[in-house]
Amino acid sequence: MSKKIVVLGGGTGISNLLRGLKRYTEDLTAIVTMMDDGGGSGMIRKELGLLPPGDIRSCLVALANQSPTMDKVLQYRFTEGGLEGQNFGNLLIVVLNNIYGTFDRAIKEVSNVLNITGRVLPVTLDNVHLVAKFANGDKCIGESRIPITSQRLNTSIVGMDMFPEIPYAFSECISAIEEADIIIIGPGSLYTSIIPNLMVKGISDAISNSKGKVLMVCNCMTQPGETQGFTVTNHIEAIEQHSYTGIIDYCMCNTSKPAKDLLSRYEKDNGASEVLLEPKEQKILEQKGVQFILGDFIEEDSKYIRHDAMKVCEKIFSLFK
Repeated sequence: MSKKIVVLGGGTGISNLLRGLKRYTEDLTAIVTMMDDGGGSGMIRKELGLLPPGDIRSCLVALANQSPTMDKVLQYRFTEGGLEGQNFGNLLIVVLNNIYGTFDRAIKEVSNVLNITGRVLPVTLDNVHLVAKFANGDKCIGESRIPITSQRLNTSIVGMDMFPEIPYAFSECISAIEEADIIIIGPGSLYTSIIPNLMVKGISDAISNSKGKVLMVCNCMTQPGETQGFTVTNHIEAIEQHSYTGIIDYCMCNTSKPAKDLLSRYEKDNGASEVLLEPKEQKILEQKGVQFILGDFIEEDSKYIRHDAMKVCEKIFSLFK
């Protein structure tokens, strides 16, 4: 019998992981943050007043069982004219939203067309924006502006909120979490992709009520404007701050060393560094109930330092047979 897996996140972080997970189970649910306001999604929110489809589209493509050509079609981005910067997959979701009248119905129709494994759910159907609270007392509204503003003001994020208010979760997300065997949080942008899901009303309570184990896939690298200087402990503490203490049962951390030239490039280009787990830190977290899954979980021979979906999934399913 397939394990019931729920993944919470947004952006490229979870879409890459979903490509691996679908090889192990068909009972797979991706719960996706809906606060994006940059790029093509931002254009759709601003001009049409609809929910941002970009992260949803990426997850649908990751779970699709169609030809590679269809993947390319859905990910195609216009480079000129009035549609410059817009993505065809986003427009398809918009069209289906207009035909069927609701965003969740549009996602289901695209899912059928792509014959996806599992399902993709928006964490909420309310149109809200992220608000960051900074250490210097300033605030910033808008997911795409938060890391930029943090860097410009040379300050750090100390908490998150939403405008005009924190919304209620889409009901299907609650039932999926409560019935899950494994709930995976991340990887992805901590404050703008992961934490927003946990803040939505009903999500953290559903995780607390679930029989499933919660596994955090910790980011390999820090993210400028969000987590510069963060350790594993800092990531877990931020998640607990916006959900509840003890939410994480297992934490998967990469312990293999990326290539020196890649690390140097990351440091030079944007000030990113490895997310490290010190032995003392690990011991303290283990005393608080966190169990660690350590190993080589990054891609080899890549231009980027990111998780290898198959390495991660093989380890997860070997532990949770």
